[in-house]
Amino acid sequence: MAAKKGKVVNNGMQIINSHINSGSFSNLYLFTGEEKYLILQYRDKLVDALIDKADTMNYSVFRDESISEDEIISIAQTMPFFAERRVIVVEESGFFAKKTDDAFVTAMSDIPDTTVIIFIESKTDGKLKLYNLFAKTGTIAGFGRPDSASLVKWVKNLFADDGIAIEDVAIYRLIDSASSNMNRIFTEVEKLKAYGAESKKITLADVNILSADVVEDKIFEMIDEISKKNKNRVLKLYDDLLYLKTDPMSIISLTLLQYGRLLKTSEVLEYGKDIKKAASYAKVQDWQAKKYIAICESYSTKQLVEKVNVCMDADRMVKTGRMKKELAAEMMILNLLK
Repeated sequence: MAAKKGKVVNNGMQIINSHINSGSFSNLYLFTGEEKYLILQYRDKLVDALIDKADTMNYSVFRDESISEDEIISIAQTMPFFAERRVIVVEESGFFAKKTDDAFVTAMSDIPDTTVIIFIESKTDGKLKLYNLFAKTGTIAGFGRPDSASLVKWVKNLFADDGIAIEDVAIYRLIDSASSNMNRIFTEVEKLKAYGAESKKITLADVNILSADVVEDKIFEMIDEISKKNKNRVLKLYDDLLYLKTDPMSIISLTLLQYGRLLKTSEVLEYGKDIKKAASYAKVQDWQAKKYIAICESYSTKQLVEKVNVCMDADRMVKTGRMKKELAAEMMILNLLK
């Protein structure tokens, strides 16, 4: 059917669903927004409606900023091979955040009706010619975070698909614990569904036991106690993590993550106590940065490098098969206490 043109929408779900339902597609798509889960879900949904992914002759995927403009143009201008259309997915090219060659913009404006290009971009600049071309002749689909009511309905449906009932208060706790991030919510839902497979119900208590932030909070508290050399408390917190059925490999990776953030915070503190800079560099919130700064007072940067290395050694021992994850996690904790 004829291509749709000139669609710029914040509700990407609505517009992509309408294209799929009508069978009328744009030749140019730009997916952008903060909700990565939705972007990836609707990327796959659109591609599945356009082509069989197994058709490698007519389906191409490009990723990262090393993408060649000339290669995209060449493929885009090639007629499909024994198929209705050719589909190209380009992810995080950076083309919409910086000026591209005019020849590329011109080529995008002149691709055959049999070609559909889908760009997935985190950063965009509405002043660029390429962006304006997609706004004028293609479809720019924005995927922002859904409102609370939509998230609650979505979570409830995810559990209902497996015949599992969940308390409303448990849903609210789950959404809050995942900071309304759909990808994190989905991961937590999968874990909770496995937990409630037999009982067919999930309560607030279940969410409190299994939610990711409970585990992360305990690991952060454990690291804080390590800085105070409070061995008994550290071992108690480690036992709590095992009681919560936390995978030892998760304990290793999350501990490494926390010490990595502490190291970054310490590096910033060498140039002065700036909470906002520390938060930005460690990629945490300001209130979290204050906690990291407090722990950093117990260490030098060199000592934190050593802590990071202890965690990396534990990770490496498991991944190379030289040590079981349970023993590696225990040895890591004991070595961090030294």
